Amino acid sequence: MSILDGIVKGLSGILPQDDPDVKILNAQTELKELVAKEEKAYARLGRQVYEADGGESYPEMKTELDLLAAGRREAEERLRAAKDEKEAAERAAAEERARREAEEQARSCPNCGHINPEGTNFCSECGTKLAPPAAQAAKRFCSNCGSEIAVGYRFCSACGTKAD
Repeated sequence: MSILDGIVKGLSGILPQDDPDVKILNAQTELKELVAKEEKAYARLGRQVYEADGGESYPEMKTELDLLAAGRREAEERLRAAKDEKEAAERAAAEERARREAEEQARSCPNCGHINPEGTNFCSECGTKLAPPAAQAAKRFCSNCGSEIAVGYRFCSACGTKAD
């Protein structure tokens, strides 16, 4: 039942039931529901008949169903690939956000919180001496998949392997 059908059915319940238009609407709704139930019953019956002999009695249907099944598998694979791609993009965005936040944190003043330009030794807002920039850590790569492992990570964010 569609949303619109549900709304119409709900509205028909508050309308005067002796109105000819309401009677027609109620009869049409009932007929539509019965036809849908009948279609589902025929579909179940057809599946049972088809499965009983493996489709041998209906070779043209077997071919069509085999093609549909292959198309469904391909669509499921595309869906899985699209979800994996989205997850990888989200993971990369989170890693980039974390890197930027860490970089910003390293340049922020411990006294006033002002974000200073890179290479600044004293806060440009309050004059507090800033910590010297941390030496760039050597890049680490996953021994399993070769992806770069971000600073501070104990596991590869691409494949989950524990970092060396």
